[in-house]
Amino acid sequence: MQPARPRIIRAYVPDRETKVEPSPPCAVLIDGSALYLASAHRPDNQRLNYPVFVDVLAFKVPGLHPAGEGEPKSIWSMWTSADPSNSSQTRFLDFAEKRLQWEVRACRPWQAHVVSPDLLFGVGADLAKANRLMRFDTSIAFAMARLCDTHRVIVVSDSFALREPIARVNEYLPKHGKVVLAFFGQALDPRWRGNLQDPFSPEFIDLDDHESELFGVPNQEVREPEKRSGLIF
Repeated sequence: MQPARPRIIRAYVPDRETKVEPSPPCAVLIDGSALYLASAHRPDNQRLNYPVFVDVLAFKVPGLHPAGEGEPKSIWSMWTSADPSNSSQTRFLDFAEKRLQWEVRACRPWQAHVVSPDLLFGVGADLAKANRLMRFDTSIAFAMARLCDTHRVIVVSDSFALREPIARVNEYLPKHGKVVLAFFGQALDPRWRGNLQDPFSPEFIDLDDHESELFGVPNQEVREPEKRSGLIF
């Protein structure tokens, strides 16, 4: 009779805890002229509270932090036009750079027009019409392509011309989640409304849903500026 085999007692190995992936760094790419024009002409004359705008986006997008705060650091970059002789515009750029700590890409108004207003409307065109021709789509699209491999991208613009670049990023480079589009829904190019349900459409944040906060909250405490991100885009 053969001796019984010793019984092997296997040690219990508990399941490893599911590893929680950290949120990727975020990059916010802002068409500053479009944001200003959409928010400036309100019947109550209330102006957009930019620090609250930052907080609303940071609340809505996981992993997004105000510039200079939190880890990983977020990029906030704004393209806009400004006349150096306009003291109000100069003060706003100073506010955006020093207090909000945004990276500001400013140019003169005539450089921001996608088409010369004189060609479309004649010499001395109405300023409101001319301002609608200010666009930074090419710069934002380039920055989006440059950053999407390392950051989740949030675009602040009403421009339908950005639909195709955003769709390509969402289709081929969705490494860090869908591109987010944030803007006032009522001011968004109407062509967007039929394209926000497409498979590769952006995740949309309607700023109209936060109107009371954006236009009725006092400015927050000023933050000291830090160095630029150092990334080239």
